[in-house]
Amino acid sequence: MAQAEATVLKAGCKVNLWLRITGARPDGYHDLDTLFYPLPEPHDTIHVSEGLAGSGVTLTCDRPGLAGQDNLLVKAARAFQRESGVGADLALHLEKRIPVGAGLGGGSSDAASLLRFLNKEAGDQILSQDDLNSLAASLGADVPFFLQDKPARALSIGEQLTPLQDQAETLLQGLSLVLVCPDLHVSTAWAYSAWDKAQEKILSPRGESLTALLQAGISSVSRCPALLVNDFEPVVFAAYPELRRLKERLLQSGASSALLSGSGASMFALFRDKATAQDAAKGVADTATTYMMML
Repeated sequence: MAQAEATVLKAGCKVNLWLRITGARPDGYHDLDTLFYPLPEPHDTIHVSEGLAGSGVTLTCDRPGLAGQDNLLVKAARAFQRESGVGADLALHLEKRIPVGAGLGGGSSDAASLLRFLNKEAGDQILSQDDLNSLAASLGADVPFFLQDKPARALSIGEQLTPLQDQAETLLQGLSLVLVCPDLHVSTAWAYSAWDKAQEKILSPRGESLTALLQAGISSVSRCPALLVNDFEPVVFAAYPELRRLKERLLQSGASSALLSGSGASMFALFRDKATAQDAAKGVADTATTYMMML
């Protein structure tokens, strides 16, 4: 690397405005129909600098237990070096602010931010966008979305993306979003396993798809609450009743919709009125970290 000083990267998060699990796959993964929506907060900060000669890729973190070789940042750096043929000693430092096990895609976002930077730093975008997308997909299903970081419908395991920026922004324009991050960790692997075991008993009826309607150009805010669905909620709420109560509190506080993001434990709520959103955020601040933003 050419820089003598560390380069600072910011990696935001995402919520799922819609998430249907459409089936289990023979390879152990699950097919999805989901709508990813990027958020600027909370965000992780990644410091990238030259490492000591011969040190390879190293990672430190301000949170314990996250600097192992299985961290997606390390995997992303090494995968990029293998694919591009550009080797360098890298020292990475992660300031972790996106909660782990929250359904916000923090690790995937970190990896995508680093891949974009390394590809640009290598000169002439050494990997094509298609090659970079393929590399991202090999690291995790959410990583390709964070490469583009714009609202998108995702199919298959989440890597087949259709941009929906204009439609999603029209749907949500003028709304306030409150993101609530309780101090809970929900394992995505556990959530899928629980869904597999219970799907016939608890799946909500199939209806219109928010993503399909948006893709067709239909954007009726009045229909939005009924179309915000997450198939993980029944199994996650059964195991974590405090999350069900949190959703009820948000709805009672005036939210037009409230929904788990991914497999949780984070939850977001949409409000038509900014003051109501602010009051709701204050009302749950005793049990969770909250973020509020205008859409």
